[in-house]
Amino acid sequence: MRSDAGVVTGMGKEWVANLSEDIKQKGHEAAEDYGRSQHQAEIITTQGRPFFTAFVISLEEDINEIKRQLQGDVTASDTIFQTINPTEVKLTRSRFPWFDARITHQDPIIVLDYAKGLGVAGDPGLDRKTCHFAFHVANDDALSIQESFGEKPQQFRQPEELARHIVELLFRP
Repeated sequence: MRSDAGVVTGMGKEWVANLSEDIKQKGHEAAEDYGRSQHQAEIITTQGRPFFTAFVISLEEDINEIKRQLQGDVTASDTIFQTINPTEVKLTRSRFPWFDARITHQDPIIVLDYAKGLGVAGDPGLDRKTCHFAFHVANDDALSIQESFGEKPQQFRQPEELARHIVELLFRP
């Protein structure tokens, strides 16, 4: 048996302690960031669907109000609001303006896919545009959604704000 065996073991334990301390120091921030991102993902998962549901209700109310306001006018046209399933709605209008839009909630985003024109219905398969809106969680855990692309992406804190934005996208020239 070696007489220095205990010394090697003691140095080995010191080395492990130093390595563990290095890991704690260098990995602490990354571990906290990971924990925060997991927490934010949980907020998006639990609050994203209710946000989308409230958005759909507000969107339908806005569309119905526009239909009431245009009733009797030459620009009046059937606007159809269809709930495909709890995560998807379809909007169509035949003229002045015409549009064909599909809005889906795909955790953690909402996607608007649409075609539109000023006159009577064109080919909804041509000139389609897609807008992505990504959920975002603030430091105070408040959920919002914002445009995923663009130089100055708009942020929407309430479902009603997003509904208004989409109605304007579809109805404005």
